[in-house]
Amino acid sequence: MHWSTKRLSPDAPFGTWADDLASAFVKLEPCKVADVPFEGAIARNEAGPVRVSRVTATSHRVLRLRSHIAHSTEELVFINLQLHGSARYTQREHEQICGPGDLAVVDTTQPFEIINARDFQLFCFAVPKTRLPSALLDRPKLRFSTTDIGRAFSRTLAGYAELSLNAQGLSEVCTLSGSHVVDLISQAPSLLTPERPEAIAVPVLLSMMLEHIDANFNDPELSAASLAKKFRCSVRYVHSLFSTTGRPVGEHISEKRLSFCSSSLLKRRGPGTIAEIAYSAGFQDISYFNRLFKRAFGMTPREFRHATTNTAP
Repeated sequence: MHWSTKRLSPDAPFGTWADDLASAFVKLEPCKVADVPFEGAIARNEAGPVRVSRVTATSHRVLRLRSHIAHSTEELVFINLQLHGSARYTQREHEQICGPGDLAVVDTTQPFEIINARDFQLFCFAVPKTRLPSALLDRPKLRFSTTDIGRAFSRTLAGYAELSLNAQGLSEVCTLSGSHVVDLISQAPSLLTPERPEAIAVPVLLSMMLEHIDANFNDPELSAASLAKKFRCSVRYVHSLFSTTGRPVGEHISEKRLSFCSSSLLKRRGPGTIAEIAYSAGFQDISYFNRLFKRAFGMTPREFRHATTNTAP
């Protein structure tokens, strides 16, 4: 079975995507994370006890709400194998950050949130909850991208998914594939060694933090401390992550704010005074903003606006 949709209008940013998700999986509520046109596609096939799906879509988040659960009769667990992009899963007290090759586990009988901040592709294995060991739900972080055996495991699951999706009409092959998928997933936790809370893959977590800065640069409280709180790690660890970029956290934040300010100043009919623009970008100290701006562009904000718009400052 196949579903696909595009944004129909500003009033219907997800087109029929909510209905497509309900038909392919369970009832979910899609929400915007970026102001970009939406496109999504789902391919699904029944593989014995498992529904195997490939999901390709632009950035968005989905919510499983208590109101959805109250009207649901199925008890399914989603095991998602990330193929492209990165995602953050939140359910109960667990937060999972997944990059390509990682698995995430969500229980559809409880509320959850999934955020894909960029375009993505994944395989979803929807398995009846009764077919999986309870220990799997106790340990939802299945980060297989960091070890050889983990990567081999992910490739094997991806192979079964491709086989299931391309073997439509071959019921025996699909049933056998689905049974093997359940057996493999049931053994997944045994392949992992215990992780420290901060032992999240650096490229994935750093990418999530950079995406958060992109989306929230105008928050005056945005800092290493707020990132540490948001992503549940220490401030020292945040600084350690950003050290791999060659620039501290503050420079990344200031760069986004200055880029916004320079774009605003280029407009011939600007959105307000220079101070208003600086405040709207998240700066709280105008003198500090002026110093940073001159260091970055070689002239003060007022000189920049005059030079680029050829109007009086």
